[in-house]
Amino acid sequence: MSNIEPIVPAIPSTLKHRNRKIILNCFRDYQEHTVADIVARIGISKLTVMRAIQFFCSKNIIVSSGKGSSTEQGGKKPEFFRFGYKKYLLTIMMWPETLGLTLFDMQMQEVCRSSYDWIIPSTPERAFSFVREQAMLLLQQAGIRCEDLYGVSLSTSGIVDYDNLILKYSVHSPEWGADVPVGTYLEEIFGPSTYYFVENAGKCISRTILKEQEHPEKRLLVLFTAWGLCGSLIQNGEILSGRDSLIGEIGHMILDPSDTEQCTCGSCGCVERLVSLSRLRRHISQNPPPAQSPLSKISPGSISLNHLFFASRQNDPYAQSYVRYLADCFASLLRNVALTFNPENVVFTGEYAIADECFDNRIREQFQQFHYLASSTPIGIHYDARNLSELDARGGAFALLDHFFSDPQIYEDPEKQEAPQ
Repeated sequence: MSNIEPIVPAIPSTLKHRNRKIILNCFRDYQEHTVADIVARIGISKLTVMRAIQFFCSKNIIVSSGKGSSTEQGGKKPEFFRFGYKKYLLTIMMWPETLGLTLFDMQMQEVCRSSYDWIIPSTPERAFSFVREQAMLLLQQAGIRCEDLYGVSLSTSGIVDYDNLILKYSVHSPEWGADVPVGTYLEEIFGPSTYYFVENAGKCISRTILKEQEHPEKRLLVLFTAWGLCGSLIQNGEILSGRDSLIGEIGHMILDPSDTEQCTCGSCGCVERLVSLSRLRRHISQNPPPAQSPLSKISPGSISLNHLFFASRQNDPYAQSYVRYLADCFASLLRNVALTFNPENVVFTGEYAIADECFDNRIREQFQQFHYLASSTPIGIHYDARNLSELDARGGAFALLDHFFSDPQIYEDPEKQEAPQ
C-alpha cells in the first residue's frame, strides 16, 4: 500500500475565506482602490473580487469612496473603495516611571493621547484603578465609549504569558509577585467583548520597526535600552519568545561572573548592570574628570548618556574611555547573541540610539577580532533615536490590527458567524 496521502482539493468555503483574506489585506495600506486595482494586484478574478468587496461592505469593513473619473475611452466611472471599519484601538504603556495612553482609529491615525509620570503603585489593583481613571478620561475626551473599542494593548516591563495575558514577573514591580492576571484587570475596565493583547515593552517597540523593514524576512535584533536592557529576536517576520518568554531577556546575560553588583534578577555580572547609568555615574564620581573635560562641569549624579556621548563627540579622551568600555560590553553581548541567533541587522533604540561614532567604531573593531564574524558579511548596526513611547504605541496598535486581519470570524458568512459590531 502506498504511503502517499491523497491530495484533498480545497473545499469551496476554505478557498472563499482565503480569497477574502487576500483581498481585504490589499486595503491594509488604507488607500482607495477600485476592483480593477485589486484584480491587477493579486490576479484573482474580477467576479471574485467584486463579491468579496460586497461581502465586506455588508459588514461595514470596506466602504465606498464614490466614483472616479471616466477613462479616455469613456464608459462607466470606476467606484473606489477603502477600509472603513468604525472601531478604535487603545494602547496602554505601563512602564516603571510613565503611564501613557494613546487612542488610534483602525487606519492607524492617532486620535488623542495622555501621559503621566508616576512611581508604579505597590499593588496591581492600585495601578489598574489609575489606568481606569485615565482611560475613561481619554475616551470621554474623544467622545467614544468602551463599546467602540476593537482592542486594547498593554505594554509593560517583565516576562509575559501571552496566551493567558499574565505578567509572570517583573523586576520593576517585585511586590506584585508572580503571575499577575493583567488580562482580567483589563477586562474589568473595558468589558468582555474587547480583544486584549499584553506585551513586553521591548518587543512592543520592535513591532513598529519590524513593520517598517524593507526585507522583513531578514534576521533582526532590536535592542531596547532605557530603564532596562532587552532585545527582540525577529526571524521571518516573527518575534521569538520561547517556552517561558525568556528569548530576548539578554540584559540578564552574564558577562562578568566576578562582578560583585547584584542584578535585580538575582545574579551578578549581568550586562544590564555593567552598562547601567547608575554604574557609570558611580565610576565618574570615584574617578572625577579632569578640568578640561566637558563632564567636569556636571555633577556626577546628573550625568546622562547624552552628556557622555556629547563629550565624546568633542574628542574628550576621558569621555571616550567610558564610551569604549560601554561599546566593549555591547560588543561582547552581540558576539554571544550572534553565536545563538546570528542576526543580519541590529537596531539600537532608546538611550544608546544616540551613541556616537566612537561607540560605533569600537563595536565594529571588536567584531573584527572575532574570526567567525570577521570572515563573514558584517552585521548591520543601526540606531533609531525616535521617541520610545511613540514607537511603543504604534507597536501595540499594529498588534491589535494584526489580530483583526487574521481573525477568521470576519471572513465567515453571516449565517455562520455574526458580523462584528
